[in-house]
Amino acid sequence: MIQCFVKKEYEAPFGLTRPPRLFSVSRTDEKASAHPRVMHAHDDLVEIVLVRGGESRYFVGGTPYDARRGDLFIFNSRVVHDEPSGPDRPVATSSLALGGLSVPGLRENTLIPEDASPVCRLSEQQTLRLERLYDVLYDELTAGNDDGAHHLLMAILTLVEQFRAALAGGSVADANAFARRIKDYIDRHFAEEFSLQQMADALHVSPYYLAHVCKEATGYSPLQYVLRRRIGEAQTLLITTDLPVTRIAAQVGYDNPSHFNAQFSKAVGMPPRTFRREYVYHK
Repeated sequence: MIQCFVKKEYEAPFGLTRPPRLFSVSRTDEKASAHPRVMHAHDDLVEIVLVRGGESRYFVGGTPYDARRGDLFIFNSRVVHDEPSGPDRPVATSSLALGGLSVPGLRENTLIPEDASPVCRLSEQQTLRLERLYDVLYDELTAGNDDGAHHLLMAILTLVEQFRAALAGGSVADANAFARRIKDYIDRHFAEEFSLQQMADALHVSPYYLAHVCKEATGYSPLQYVLRRRIGEAQTLLITTDLPVTRIAAQVGYDNPSHFNAQFSKAVGMPPRTFRREYVYHK
């Protein structure tokens, strides 16, 4: 027998003063990633995503980041993120969403500082350790062991904190204040009807300049950004509510449900009702 002893007193990860609440866990293989999770944000949840395979480019707060095996992404609440994938760039991931976070010195439901890099690149050994915990967490939750799943969440948070500290992730600066204004404007108004000219008028610039800056900062034209925000918000509502599809369409800015279904299917690869049925695990 070989016995291993605990060497120090337990300290909650990230200085948490109360246990956070696990909201969901998901596992996506490269085949399933043909139906991407489009641009979205969560008002009161943090997402932690581990890329297990494949390659893509994620956008977090409008900033692009390469994504491949071993990349660990943290999306604070209210931070818009886009995880494009598809048949030409399949990506396998494990992710979890949690709320009730109160980290000293940060706003509610924020795990890392606003200016911290949202991604850190893990070694293969670190990736395997975290991957195993994600798999156990997923298995326990799908087996109905919610209490056990919450304890496993704390183990994952402990590893995430240790790995980020070891890699000493740096800060990211968004030097383009106007690009930030564009994103803020769209994030506030994406469910409304407006044209490129109206947006440019509101921001006191020419439509050409607005489109150029938006494309440079986010990788999308302003109207493409609006579309992805709408579809991403619709995905969130389909996953987290029982609202009828027609009501969801109206809430994200589509008066015509048929047009919404067509836009959703084009962006995601399946109609909204199919997405709701396929995406959510039913015990």
